[in-house]
Amino acid sequence: MSAPDTNTEKTKPAHKTPIVGMIAMVVFAIVLLFGLVTWLSFAGNDPEEAGGVENGISTEVTEPAAPSAE
Repeated sequence: MSAPDTNTEKTKPAHKTPIVGMIAMVVFAIVLLFGLVTWLSFAGNDPEEAGGVENGISTEVTEPAAPSAE
């Protein structure tokens, strides 16, 4: 059931504060997202950094062995 008497002009001031708060939270989240993307782009891996290959692991490309017929 719906309300029998709705006066939207009377309820506007009561909804103003929550709407302003929601808008502020969305703007704050966008600012945080922009800051995260900026920080990640500047703190990313540099191409000059040492490689990610552990000692003892060969990086040579070898030809695959021919399949054996049994």
